[in-house]
Amino acid sequence: MWNFIKENGKTFEIVIGVLFALVTALLIYLAYKYERRNKSTATPMKKMAATSILAALSIILYYFIKIPIKLILPFMPEFFDLHFSSVPIYIGGFMFGPLTGVIIALLRMLVKLPYSSTLGVGELADLVIGVLTVLVSSFIYHKNKTKKGAFIALATSIIVWLIAAIIANWLFILPFYITLYSFETVYGMLSIIPGITPENYMLYYTLIGVIPFNLILSTLVSVVTFLIYKRVSIAYDSIAIEKEVSDNHEHKY
Repeated sequence: MWNFIKENGKTFEIVIGVLFALVTALLIYLAYKYERRNKSTATPMKKMAATSILAALSIILYYFIKIPIKLILPFMPEFFDLHFSSVPIYIGGFMFGPLTGVIIALLRMLVKLPYSSTLGVGELADLVIGVLTVLVSSFIYHKNKTKKGAFIALATSIIVWLIAAIIANWLFILPFYITLYSFETVYGMLSIIPGITPENYMLYYTLIGVIPFNLILSTLVSVVTFLIYKRVSIAYDSIAIEKEVSDNHEHKY
């Protein structure tokens, strides 16, 4: 299988890239149709305020709370960091719908972009992964808004995250840096990976770098979301109800 992919590399990359883009576009379209059809009980202003807060939390979590993966797995490249900026994205998708989650992911990227240390490539990868995972998990959760539904949605998001991360690294992240900095520079950064050679660098980078890192990160994000989502939802509903009662009371006078 690996030899077939190497022999037909360019054709295979184009086909996978086109399918990847088409699936993403289709899911975004379905998310738009879903939220148009299923109106949130929140007023537009309340929904906008909650979305803005979740986007701000996502940005803060990305910038200020990071854990170098090397502390857990010493053989990992040093540019891998664990962060929880996808948790507010998932929560937004669960609370209001998949398109809201996409909007939060997009806002996170737009704020990060001017300060990018990866020339925008890392931000693009984060956006692709964030969009796909929140779309799939939100669609599943909104079909079954129970603890079991949330568990299935978040477990599925881990699988989607891994697939998206593998494709993103293979199709444009690593090739971009090789083109920009030269193969020797990039290979030097990856040489910490056990058993890696110039011939197998992509396979070993994927199997020993991309998959373990993203498995750990996506699992942690899913676990944290599962543990706090209901509490956040209850708190939001409580605030919304209190505000509605207050508004009604003022209206009487």
